[in-house]
Amino acid sequence: MLNTVPCGPRAVLPLLKEMYQLRRPVFIWGKPGIGKSDVVREFATENNMRLIDLRLTTLESVDLRGLPWIDGERKQTAWMRPEFFPVDDTPTVIFLDELTAAEPRIQASSYQLILDRCVGSHVLPPSAWVIGAGNGVEDGSISYGMGAALADRFLHVNMVANSQDWVAWAVDNNVHPSVVTFIRLKPECLDSSQGVASSDQLVNPSPRSWECVSRILKHVKNKSVQSLAISGLVGEGVAVQFLHTMEEIGQVPPIDALLKMKPDRAAGRIPGTLSALYGFTYSAVAYMEKLDQMEWLILALEGLTRIQDSHPRAEIQSLGMELLIEKASRRKLMDQLVRSAAYSSVYKKKATQLSN
Repeated sequence: MLNTVPCGPRAVLPLLKEMYQLRRPVFIWGKPGIGKSDVVREFATENNMRLIDLRLTTLESVDLRGLPWIDGERKQTAWMRPEFFPVDDTPTVIFLDELTAAEPRIQASSYQLILDRCVGSHVLPPSAWVIGAGNGVEDGSISYGMGAALADRFLHVNMVANSQDWVAWAVDNNVHPSVVTFIRLKPECLDSSQGVASSDQLVNPSPRSWECVSRILKHVKNKSVQSLAISGLVGEGVAVQFLHTMEEIGQVPPIDALLKMKPDRAAGRIPGTLSALYGFTYSAVAYMEKLDQMEWLILALEGLTRIQDSHPRAEIQSLGMELLIEKASRRKLMDQLVRSAAYSSVYKKKATQLSN
């Protein structure tokens, strides 16, 4: 049993940064498809590090140790450096992915690399670091577990799916707005892969499968094929819920058509369901690229709050503005946006209301 505090992917990244400074090997545990490999790749990319991805399930122990050769001059056997082993001191992550899926004898061959930072006489450069990742036996995947000798060599992280982290990642990575909206409304549907081990259901949703659903929606136009593919990725029950949400989002007029209307009128054309309101918000922010479009959206979001019903329209406006400001910053339009008439008219009025 893994007796560590669970954490989401966003909490893992700063931990990796600190542990790299100490060169303390880290092992990331987590159910299949929740993004363990993605977190490691993101860490390496953000820190301009070389990533060496080793799948121990495809290796033999000799592949880690290196092949023997006869040193005739010294009259002894020597071991050639493995191909993956870094020579220069470029900051490097050696990623032992799917480590627990490797047979125990293969796992044992990695002991020296993980703790002693060497393979035989070949020593890792100072800027190299080892990270491992894998699934537990209870996760329904192929796993041999981890013996105490290997476990003692790692700092262990119990990574779990976190809907807030995933939604933020999805927005930054252009995941289809319908998928983002659905997970925002039904966070419990982000990851149900535990069903693999606890029931006879083979197909369950995971962050990985939702990313695949996004690609299906972007590239497959046939609705029947979409429906069949989505069911095959997340399971029938969740697929039915998702397709219902998509139907509600589909009632939102196209963003390019709304842009031709005055913002208040456009706000009135958004159907009064949570799915439609969130779907409009995520879709609109994804669509906006120019300053005048962003100004229009500020006024449209404000228009949404003037419609009285039981929905959290002010919260949806705040979400839209947060996403819009992040996008404006990435597009280097932030200074112009906050000086715009639309921004001033909405937020000066709000500041006045708060002060009174």
